[in-house]
Amino acid sequence: MRIGIHASSSDADEIAGQCRDVGVNDIFLYVGSVPGFAERGRLTGDDCKRFAVQLAQRDIEVAGMIIPVPSREVVLGEDEEGRAGLCQMLRAAGEAGVDTALFYPLDQFLYFDEHHPGRSLMVMPGEEGWTRIVEFFKEVVGVADEVDLQLANHLWAVNVVHAIWEAVDSPNNGVTYCQGMSLIGEDPHTPVETWGMERIFFAHARNQAQHGPCLMDHEEVPLQQGDVDMARCVQALVKAEYDGVIAPEHLGPQSLADAVDYLKKLTGAA
Repeated sequence: MRIGIHASSSDADEIAGQCRDVGVNDIFLYVGSVPGFAERGRLTGDDCKRFAVQLAQRDIEVAGMIIPVPSREVVLGEDEEGRAGLCQMLRAAGEAGVDTALFYPLDQFLYFDEHHPGRSLMVMPGEEGWTRIVEFFKEVVGVADEVDLQLANHLWAVNVVHAIWEAVDSPNNGVTYCQGMSLIGEDPHTPVETWGMERIFFAHARNQAQHGPCLMDHEEVPLQQGDVDMARCVQALVKAEYDGVIAPEHLGPQSLADAVDYLKKLTGAA
């Protein structure tokens, strides 16, 4: 297991400095940070490769790309141009040799400030609109298959993810294991049993103290505090010989360097 961080700078030296400061070499890079993206409004494989080479010269590996959250209209097939742009972005990342995409496909369907027991999304499996969500996944996963890009879907609801996998079966249709899933009542401590190691393409490390029923009713806290037993979560990955990247996020008052050091101790990399 490698410990990495999210990176959002367009300056290779700045990213390398941040990585040195916290003691990592792996990053998941925001697509919009790739030089040339802002000017063109799209990602190209050449731009991605060029920036990856600059980072590699500084001993930094782009382990994955972070894809912008698609709108509801894109997901439901009501914005064809936006859907095409998303697919082009995924294709460019794969053609550039990126292994994994951190993807938040249904974030626009989350209830953030409302509590709906048993409903983690505005559209659930079998309901009106679900067929269009499945069609969306068929298209984006199809692109991922073309370029051998692993889609690490950032989704917390176990029944939703398994319904998607059943409808769109592909070795590139996977998940980001994130302990934020506890915020919707899911158990974050059994990643192997819940997801299967062959489906976990990326992992987050985060903790929170929940004080109400809504998704936003929580405080971000250091990894070693909060509702989640982080040591148990990480040890489950170690025991299963997870060989991907884990990145700390939503740390509250904890510094990124301290979170990385804590993860290193848990993984035996300290």
